[in-house]
Amino acid sequence: MKICVVSNSTSKRTDYFIKAGRSLGADTCFVTYDELMATLPEYRDTVVKLEPPVFQETDFRKYNSLCRDYREMLRRLAAVDRPEGVHILNEPSAILCALDKVRTQQKLAGASLKTTPLLSAALRTFDELAELLYRQKRGGFLKPRYGSGAGGVMAVRYNHRRDEWVAYTTMRWAGDHACNEKRICRLTNRKEIAVLAEEVMRCGAVLEEWMVKEKLEGENYDLRVVCREDEVDYVVVRCSKGAITNLHLNNKARLFGELSLAPSVREELFCRSIAATRALGLRYAGIDVLIARNTDTPYIIEVNGQGDHIYQDMFTENKIYTNQIRTIESLFNGNR
Repeated sequence: MKICVVSNSTSKRTDYFIKAGRSLGADTCFVTYDELMATLPEYRDTVVKLEPPVFQETDFRKYNSLCRDYREMLRRLAAVDRPEGVHILNEPSAILCALDKVRTQQKLAGASLKTTPLLSAALRTFDELAELLYRQKRGGFLKPRYGSGAGGVMAVRYNHRRDEWVAYTTMRWAGDHACNEKRICRLTNRKEIAVLAEEVMRCGAVLEEWMVKEKLEGENYDLRVVCREDEVDYVVVRCSKGAITNLHLNNKARLFGELSLAPSVREELFCRSIAATRALGLRYAGIDVLIARNTDTPYIIEVNGQGDHIYQDMFTENKIYTNQIRTIESLFNGNR
């Protein structure tokens, strides 16, 4: 049996997955999406793992166009007739569902799982957002409806007593376009916030409640829980002094063992993460979870159907990818 990992170019993700496969004696290789689409009907006895494409684009609109093209490619891939004996580890349809925050919320609600509340999926103007936040008297996370990661995310809050706005985002205006940077900016000018927010809304956006996260040594944290079938392979603690915790934005990765969570909370966290993976029809996923401050209650923020890329593990044990290879062998080629 052959195992193919797919993206538009090689990366640490693909390299370390192949390294894990070869350490177990599995026949692993890399192919591009173009190669996969051209030759998939000819495959025999093969398991395919789909990785996200690697984009260097910082222009927000161009980046969203590339992401839209990727989703369309996944739709076309889902429609291809595959020969018997050819399997895709996470089906394109399941990855597409996870890339849509509204559909993800619907699936999780159907599985009776607690999520960060969705305040709106139909905002068109900043005035509409402002009115909603005035009424709710709480902050919100404005996010592109489609995709994953911090690109285009804005944590927005209005202080009623001071009549002041504040937003935290990786976006800024550069000449005639909005761009994403690998750092978080703090904005307080209402007009500047409004222009960027409406740029996000143009591509379709959701507004989620800004829930207060639990703290570790004075920093806010949430968790990326990497699940595989009915197992949790890894949990990384993502710490930040601010609201946005994505690790590629110079935030801190801490070990799960550093948290003083009660065993019952850990069990609930694991069970909900596994249930979320199942609810979206995924064999593996990265589940973003927050613990609401002073409650010990886990809330699912997002499900990422390609969210198993954790440097903290990859550069040490590489057990996430090693366990995936073993799962592939068990599911599709008998037990090793």
